Amino acid sequence: MGRLFQYNTEIVARHLDFIDDKELKVVIEDRLGELERVFSVNGHLSTIILSISCIEGIFKHLASIFASLIMGSRKYPMKKGGKKKKFNELTIEEIYNLLLENDVLQEIENFDQIYALFRSYRNFIHPQKQKKESWPVGLGQAQMALGLLNATIDQISKYIFIGSEIFERISGSPRFDLSRILHLDVANIRTNSFIVLRRKIDKAFNVEFDLELGQEGILNFVFDFVEEGNFKMLRLDNRGFRTPNCVLHCTQRYVWRQILFATPELPPAKPTIPVKISADFAKRVFSLCVDGVGYKFKDIKGKDVDLFKEIKPNFRIGFFNEIGPVKLSNISFK
Repeated sequence: MGRLFQYNTEIVARHLDFIDDKELKVVIEDRLGELERVFSVNGHLSTIILSISCIEGIFKHLASIFASLIMGSRKYPMKKGGKKKKFNELTIEEIYNLLLENDVLQEIENFDQIYALFRSYRNFIHPQKQKKESWPVGLGQAQMALGLLNATIDQISKYIFIGSEIFERISGSPRFDLSRILHLDVANIRTNSFIVLRRKIDKAFNVEFDLELGQEGILNFVFDFVEEGNFKMLRLDNRGFRTPNCVLHCTQRYVWRQILFATPELPPAKPTIPVKISADFAKRVFSLCVDGVGYKFKDIKGKDVDLFKEIKPNFRIGFFNEIGPVKLSNISFK
């Protein structure tokens, strides 16, 4: 007899690392599990209701993250009489359009039309409501609602939200949890968990965080990011016997070379290391401070180099780890 092969096909997208509220994440994960089960047994109405409820939960969560940005929008909805709507009165369509306007999200194809079609199906929990409407509840409708949920999760799961800052996930499974810790976990590629700030730095920035490197940890702070095969990075390497702290230049994917060497050569041997990285184009400053010590840099000939010469205006920054997992806590951006 020939061998039987089992293929596991994902029915429901489950990439929820953009949700930093652990309890909400668990609730939505449970609903996604139930959704997969009911869809598999042709539970069409249950599929529609669960899909729409998950979409609403996700958008309400995003609205809470970007509440200040949304409420300051020029297109914030008004009531009759000219008063602003209360924040908790915003509809999902209004939240979606405000997030689009403020460049938090990119457009999800046919979101408005499909969501508008199915939002009232939730009332079908009452049989009398369903009897009055006589709307179709079949496989096609279930597939449309589930498809909209999957498209929503697929689009939003590209991002990690750290406060009001939006990072794009380049590789791996980075997580920012309810404890406000950024986890750069190990993946099956050299860059492991790689995220990049979506906005560009045009004038100045200051980022501070507490770093946990572990025994085999390497943190790469990325700058001048153009694409995955074109960027520079500041490296903090905890291995001690291989690559010292340095600046590297990536000119093709997964290949980089040392261009500057740092003093001190190694980060301090502490469980948690405070790190501060600042840049200011007007003042011509680019600096790395680790555990209160400002780092200095030399080129391959041993000549002192001003780190500022390595950055360009309108650059993007990011983080990725190598070898082992890395944690960043108490992250602040200015």
